[in-house]
Amino acid sequence: MRKMRRYFVLCFVLSAFFFCLGAAEESRAEERTVYLENGQMAEDGEEEIGEEGFYQAGDTGEIRLGYGDEWLYGPLERTEYVSSDPSVVKVEGNGRFQVAGGGRAVVTVKGYNSKGLIVFHAGYCFRCRADVSGAALQKTELRTYIINWQADAVTAAFVNMPDLTYHTFQYISSNPAMDIDCILDPHTKTLKIYSSGSGTTVLSITINNMTFTLKVIATEVSINKVSAVLTSKKTAALKIKGYPGRVTWKTTKNKVAAVTSKGIVRAKKTGNAVVYAIIDGKRIGCAVSVVTPKLKKVINAAKKIARGKYSQPKRMKKGYYDCSSLVWRSYKKIGKTFGDRSYAPVAANMAKYLFGRKKRIQGGLNSRNIQGMKLRPGDLMFETGAKNGRYKGIYHVEMFVGYQCEGFDSKGKPILGTLWAARPANAYYGHPMGRP
Repeated sequence: MRKMRRYFVLCFVLSAFFFCLGAAEESRAEERTVYLENGQMAEDGEEEIGEEGFYQAGDTGEIRLGYGDEWLYGPLERTEYVSSDPSVVKVEGNGRFQVAGGGRAVVTVKGYNSKGLIVFHAGYCFRCRADVSGAALQKTELRTYIINWQADAVTAAFVNMPDLTYHTFQYISSNPAMDIDCILDPHTKTLKIYSSGSGTTVLSITINNMTFTLKVIATEVSINKVSAVLTSKKTAALKIKGYPGRVTWKTTKNKVAAVTSKGIVRAKKTGNAVVYAIIDGKRIGCAVSVVTPKLKKVINAAKKIARGKYSQPKRMKKGYYDCSSLVWRSYKKIGKTFGDRSYAPVAANMAKYLFGRKKRIQGGLNSRNIQGMKLRPGDLMFETGAKNGRYKGIYHVEMFVGYQCEGFDSKGKPILGTLWAARPANAYYGHPMGRP
C-alpha cells in the first residue's frame, strides 16, 4: 500500500513538473520563419497578409524571400530590409529579425538585380506582444464600496508596463460569489474592477504570460435608517456602516429637517426632506417626514393595528383588522371618523366622504407626487377597479406612512419609495388618494 502511495505521489509530482515545464515553454521566445512573395505588401492599419500569429518580445527568426523571376530580371544581387519601428522589430541586412518590444512594425524588403533595378518588393507586418516581466501593480490591494447596491469601478495602475497594443489577458477570482468583472485598458495600462457583491477576493491577472496578484475588498455601505417620521423639534441619529472615511451630511430642505456634521437630524417644520451622506462622491440617504403630534399618533396606531390578524368578521375587535377598520380606528384617536362615529365604514364610503369634501389629492399616487414628496404620512390610497356597485368601484383603502430613500439618480436626485401601514413598500401605484 505504501509503495502504491509513493508511486501515485511520484506520478503527481512529475506531472506537475512537466505541466510547469510546458507552461514555461509557451512563454519562451521562439525561432520563427517568415516567407515573403514578391508583391506581397502589408500596409500600416491593414490586416497583414500571411500573418502567422502574434509575436512576443525575444522572438527571433529569418525572413525568406520567394523570388521566381530570375529568368526575366536576373537574380537578386542586393536586398534591403527596413523596419518601420526598430523599437518593435530589428532587422539585419541578411533578413534576420528580432522582436525587441511590443507594438506594430512593418518590415519592407526591396531586392535589386545587377542593373540596380528593384525587382522584388514586399512587406510583412509584425504584431508583437511586449515583455511585461518588468512591470508591476502600483498597489496589491484595493478597496471598493457598494452604495445603494451599486459599486463604482476601482482602478489599478501598473508601473513600467510596456506597449500593450497587442496582448493576451485573462483573470481568475478566488471568490466566485463576488461576481467580479476585471477589464484591461491597453491604452491607459490600467485595470478597472467591478464587484456586484461584498467580500474579499484575490485576482490572478495574466498579461502576456506574466501573472499579477491583486487583492480586492468590497464592502457594502449602509445607513441605519432609510425612513423617519418625526414631530417638530424631535431628533433622529443617522449612522453610516461599512465606511471608515469622512462623511459629509446634507439635507434637501433645511427648513424642514436640519442635520449636523455627525448625522443628527432635527425636525423643524411640517413637510418632507431627504437627509443624505456623501461618501466617495456617492450619496446614501434617509427620507424624513415632519408631521404634527396628532398625525404621528394616527400613524403609530395604524402600524400597531397592522401587527394583528386580518379578519373582516372580527374587524372591529382588538387584535384584528381589515383595511377600512384599521384606518377608521387609527383616525378615531384624533376625532376623525369619516361620518360614522360608532362603526368603520367601507373603503368606498371613506373615499366618498373625503372626495365630497374636496379632500382628494390631485394626481393621486403618481410618480410626480411620490418623487416630488407631495404626499404626507397619513394620506389614504383607495384602490379602484372592482365591479361592486360602490363609489368608483373602490374596494380597498391603505394608509401611506412615509417615504423611503432607495438611492440617487445620476444627477444626485433622490429616488423615493412608498411605505404603507399594512402592506410592503411600493405595493401600490396609480390610484386616487385623499387627505383626511
